[in-house]
Amino acid sequence: MANDEARQPPAVPDAILEAIERAREGASEPQARERVPYLGFLLGTEIYGLPLQRLKEVSRLTGLRRIPGAPPGVAGLVNLRGEIVCALDARAILGLSERNREMDRRASDGAGFLLALRGFGDPLGLLVDSIADIFAIDPDEIEPPPSTWPAGRAVYFLGTTRVADGLMGLLDLDRLVKG
Repeated sequence: MANDEARQPPAVPDAILEAIERAREGASEPQARERVPYLGFLLGTEIYGLPLQRLKEVSRLTGLRRIPGAPPGVAGLVNLRGEIVCALDARAILGLSERNREMDRRASDGAGFLLALRGFGDPLGLLVDSIADIFAIDPDEIEPPPSTWPAGRAVYFLGTTRVADGLMGLLDLDRLVKG
C-alpha cells in the first residue's frame, strides 16, 4: 500500500486548478487591442490624422520662405526656434488644391499650423489649416480609404476611421514624405 500511495500524483489544490481554467478561458477570448493616439487636423473642411508618436511639435505658421524650383509638395522652409524645417504642403501632396498665394498670406498673418514631425533624417513639417483634436483610434476600426478617392490620393493613407467630426483619413507619413 505504501507503494500505491507513492505512485499517485500529489493532490492539486483547487485554487491552482481554477487559475489554470481561467487562463485557458482567457486565452480563447480575443485580447482587446490598445487604442492608438492620433492628432486630428483639418485641411479645409476635411479631417485627417497622424500618429501622435510621430509628432514632434505643433507651431503657428510664420515666416515661410519659398524655395525657387522646389516641387509643388514642398511649401518652403520655416525657422522653428533656430532649426530650419522643410515644410511640406499637405494639400498639394494629396491633390486637394493649389494655394501658393493663400499659403503666403497665412504665413504672413500667422494663420495655419506647422506640424513638426519626428522619425525622419532631416527636419520636416507638414502645413495644415487647423488642429481638430487628439483621437484614440482602435486599430480594428480602421477601414480602407473610400473608393471615391483618387488612387493617387488614397496611396498616402493607412486607412480611414469614423470620429465625432466625420470620416478621418489616417496618413501614412512615410509614403507622404516620399511622395
